[in-house]
Amino acid sequence: MCQLLELIALSLGLPADRFNRYLENHMNYARINYFPICPTPELVLGKGAHKDHAILTLLTTNEVSGLELKRKSDGEWLRLRPIPDSVVVIMAGVLQVWSNDEYECIVHRVVVNSENERFSMVTVASPSYHVMVKPIEELVTEENPSKFKEYKWGDFFMSRRVSNLDKTKTAIQITDFKLGEERKPHV
Repeated sequence: MCQLLELIALSLGLPADRFNRYLENHMNYARINYFPICPTPELVLGKGAHKDHAILTLLTTNEVSGLELKRKSDGEWLRLRPIPDSVVVIMAGVLQVWSNDEYECIVHRVVVNSENERFSMVTVASPSYHVMVKPIEELVTEENPSKFKEYKWGDFFMSRRVSNLDKTKTAIQITDFKLGEERKPHV
């Protein structure tokens, strides 16, 4: 994960170790997802449309397709074809904020099928709880002002956990911290 972040930092014109200060005592977690065979897959989603909110998500599968990405230009869902022994890297919300919108987290979902069960292993990298998330200073200029309000990762993360438990509440989103735009419906 750290090597990926080093490459991302370099791609933004930053020193390779630029993100290290946000990763002291950080949290990674892994989850295994199981999507059984479904006799009527057109009626069911394995996982609904969403954006990831941490830094990066790494995804591996048993080579059964199901991950779809929403193309921003026209809203069309594009199915990713699994490549053997590969890892899908999804840039998440914190990275969108750090990069001041240079990178954008993408809406994605999982569909099920009627022929094969699908397994996936998801690993998520999050910053340390105490980190104040805001665009990296070097990426904010007069010509490219900050596009996000600052927020504390730990508070954001805990708010997301609480809203996941209480389905009557709307979950806080990275876009809630976007500057200069009206609040839009989530996903």
